[in-house]
Amino acid sequence: MKTWFRLDASRYMRCWYFSVNISRNSERLLMHLSDVSEWQTGPYRCVNTDNQTGEEVSEPLSVNVIYLQNVYLQNVHSWYSYVPNVMWVEEGSTVEVKCSASASQEPMYEWSQEDSDWILPSDTLILKNVQEESEGQYICQARHPNRSSLVKTRSFELRVMKKSAEPVRGDFAFGLSTGDILLYTAIPGFMLTILLFTFLTILIRYRNRQMKKPQISLVDDEKRAPIYKGSLQSVCSTTSDTQPLVM
Repeated sequence: MKTWFRLDASRYMRCWYFSVNISRNSERLLMHLSDVSEWQTGPYRCVNTDNQTGEEVSEPLSVNVIYLQNVYLQNVHSWYSYVPNVMWVEEGSTVEVKCSASASQEPMYEWSQEDSDWILPSDTLILKNVQEESEGQYICQARHPNRSSLVKTRSFELRVMKKSAEPVRGDFAFGLSTGDILLYTAIPGFMLTILLFTFLTILIRYRNRQMKKPQISLVDDEKRAPIYKGSLQSVCSTTSDTQPLVM
């Protein structure tokens, strides 16, 4: 936030520092940090406010939290960067997967293949012209530069299919990424929703136009017309008329 704020104040961002406890013991002000995480990194200071001497501020105490977590894999040559647990690629294609991690300092990366001595000291795995021999489990290892004990790994399995062969095996569907599944289901569902909405809109407009048209009443009294001048009575139109109209 690039600013100082009180940790013992309950009204200003206290919810973000729930693991900070400020207490007073005799003439000392104590700060207790529990369950330290990366967002608690930064300078801390103690301020003494006196009406006579004014404000006294201590030297800042810098708290540096060392951490390494959340390793991610990104498919560089795909519109959807998510890397599934099982990645199917076509024979002869190029695979490029980038590894990254959230850490207090830039980690050191290396790629390795299961049951193999092959090691690539890089954050990006590039396999050109993949063949069946390229299949296997590929593992990315992220290591903190100053703490060798902080190590995180992430892996995926690479499978290669021939260009002319159709993926008829049942386990191919499980190798589809989340992006492919969304592409095959979300777009048809979206188009169906638009068609349904358009149909309902046309139906509602048509019904409204029909309701605005004048309705012809079928009440019996309105179907009767007076026969004689000055008469208040009317005869049903279905009654036979044997006398001429007198004006």
